[in-house]
Amino acid sequence: MAVVSLVLALFSVPATAQGAEALEDSRQPALKSKVEDKSNPPLCQLQWHNPVSLQDDNLTLELGGETFKITSTGQLYFGIHPVKLNPQQTTVLAEYHRLMQDDLPFVLSHSQLIDDELCTRVAARQAKEGEIQSLIPALRRWQSVSLGE
Repeated sequence: MAVVSLVLALFSVPATAQGAEALEDSRQPALKSKVEDKSNPPLCQLQWHNPVSLQDDNLTLELGGETFKITSTGQLYFGIHPVKLNPQQTTVLAEYHRLMQDDLPFVLSHSQLIDDELCTRVAARQAKEGEIQSLIPALRRWQSVSLGE
């Protein structure tokens, strides 16, 4: 019975302005530390650009109303039309397809968590997309994500 009385005494606050101020002052450090914890800058700033999806083993890239499809073998299609590529371009697209097969599920499962692994994956994706931009004129403007400063 004494424990219940002690607990009630700890949680009872006089209904006066001074009591409310005392309660507010007692809560202030806890609230302040929570705000400070949230104010730590994230490991990296992500900026999402053009949509990308993976369905039926085809990677679909959308760019300004245009749709490109990449197969697992690195073949590129603009809409339903195949794009003629050299072996280097096909290899880079096949590598990007493999990267995205692994990357997309990870990014979706970590949608609210920015950690070292996500930042590393985004940097790898950004590097591969830069390679694609330099090799394939049709995808020169393609970018799914970038790392902000």
